[in-house]
Amino acid sequence: MEAGSAPRKLSLLDATLLVMGGIIGVGIFFNPHTIAERVPVGWLYLALWIFGGVVAIAAGFTFAELGAAFPKAGGWFVYLRAAFGPFAAFLFAWVVLFTQSPSAIASIAKFCAERLHILFPALVGPSGSTSETIAAAGLILAVTAVALSGVKRAALVQNVCMFTKLAVIAALILGGLALAGGEVEAVAEAAPVVARPPFTWSGLVLALLPLFYTLGGWQLAGYLAPELRDPVKTLPRAIVLGVLGVVAVYLAINLAYLAVLGLDGLIADPAFAQSLSRRAFGPTGEKLLAAGMTVSAFGICAVNIIATPWLYVAIAKEGLFFRTVGELSPRTGVPVRALLIQAVLTCVYLLSSLKNLVDSCVFVEWIFHFLAALALLRLRKLLPDLPRPVKTPLYPLAPLLYLATAAVIVLGTLYTASPFVKYSGTAVVAAGALVYLPWKRFFRAT
Repeated sequence: MEAGSAPRKLSLLDATLLVMGGIIGVGIFFNPHTIAERVPVGWLYLALWIFGGVVAIAAGFTFAELGAAFPKAGGWFVYLRAAFGPFAAFLFAWVVLFTQSPSAIASIAKFCAERLHILFPALVGPSGSTSETIAAAGLILAVTAVALSGVKRAALVQNVCMFTKLAVIAALILGGLALAGGEVEAVAEAAPVVARPPFTWSGLVLALLPLFYTLGGWQLAGYLAPELRDPVKTLPRAIVLGVLGVVAVYLAINLAYLAVLGLDGLIADPAFAQSLSRRAFGPTGEKLLAAGMTVSAFGICAVNIIATPWLYVAIAKEGLFFRTVGELSPRTGVPVRALLIQAVLTCVYLLSSLKNLVDSCVFVEWIFHFLAALALLRLRKLLPDLPRPVKTPLYPLAPLLYLATAAVIVLGTLYTASPFVKYSGTAVVAAGALVYLPWKRFFRAT
């Protein structure tokens, strides 16, 4: 069954929540501490989040135009293929499918299992235990089973998770505002006294990685474009609405963090979200936050499991993978083999230390963000008559801002990051370049 021959099942609301669900994970409960450590200036910390939101919107506009022009399974892969040819697209697929995506899903599943230990210590053991690994594997297999039953059913699960995430974040925001409006000192616990680290330019560059890790994910909906109702209209609207919604939520919760804890509180307390929840809602607040973080982790795990296999479909149809992987179930319209392959790869990462590669692949992904922005600029010149139902506002400012930010992240990371992060991530790309020709010959001969 060919991609797109089944009836479209996902509405604009489904797609918008999918975009938001692909961005809002657990990073917003942890990364503000790291960002505050690296940018220990109050106004600059908040300005960095505003800047991140502007870049995310610019990137969203970029992907909206590309997605409307190429509403095909595989999204990002398809855009790179059109602009730069199969080699660049293959390198992107190589990084995402065989290192970044399965290792990220495994890490998120592990995190979810760790939260379950807090909630149900008698059932799920502590970090590193066999029962925790079993719980994480069970999560992966459960979401895969739901995805195998159909995209719409999987999207409904993700929607429930997304609304739960928003409820948890709204509770933190409202609780923070209530504390900020009253006698904060009366309920605040004594914060650890720490010396605020000095501001450095290298710290500012390094802060961009956790910032955009927390803000990233707008591209996932493009992978399953054929499953959207009227993808030419729905996909760009969903990307723009989803990114705008996330930016508003993130700015609001960061204002709550600063209002109650202050920048020094964020720097001193890695568990700042738990502290805010406990202050706002008493002893049960920490448990409630753990439950919300479990659902949030489950939700972003679900988005990745649902969306990423459509990239397998795209590379199979390009002749760069087993062609049967690109086939869809005649009953459910989902890529069954792609989902099963992803589950196997993810469980392999779950059982090994290789999932640590996700840290070094974060900056490598930004090489392809750079290429995505460049693809829009290039395709405007190469294919001026290409139908573009959606055009990026203020062109070329949006893709140029996105392009410049990606360049700063990549070059800055290469200059400031540890040798492991730089060289292991680069090695993954180099390995893809080395295997490209024999890989292509093998699969096109099968």
